[in-house]
Amino acid sequence: MSGSSYDETIQFRAGAEKEAAKLLDEVHIGGVNVSELARTGLVEMLRRSLDEQDEIAVYERYSRGEIDEDVARVLLGEKIDQMEAEKDAFESAMERDTSTFLADSDGE
Repeated sequence: MSGSSYDETIQFRAGAEKEAAKLLDEVHIGGVNVSELARTGLVEMLRRSLDEQDEIAVYERYSRGEIDEDVARVLLGEKIDQMEAEKDAFESAMERDTSTFLADSDGE
């Protein structure tokens, strides 16, 4: 954990990005929702920043109730459903009686 604290507003210095958003707002019919673009872009970049180990760590923290589902979904998206399905399948497989899978001793 980085130890950084965040308030509810994320700010950054926007130079060319701010001018590009302003230009798009001017040329796009009906304008653009810059805040929505920023949120969508942030979510995409957060997801791209995760490696496989990060995804597992986030999912484990979500599973333990340490983080909200909304936060986990921002970071994992639909992977959270896939991870839950894989976990359920694994747990189901662990509960199966494997003695029926053993082959006869003569190889048949």
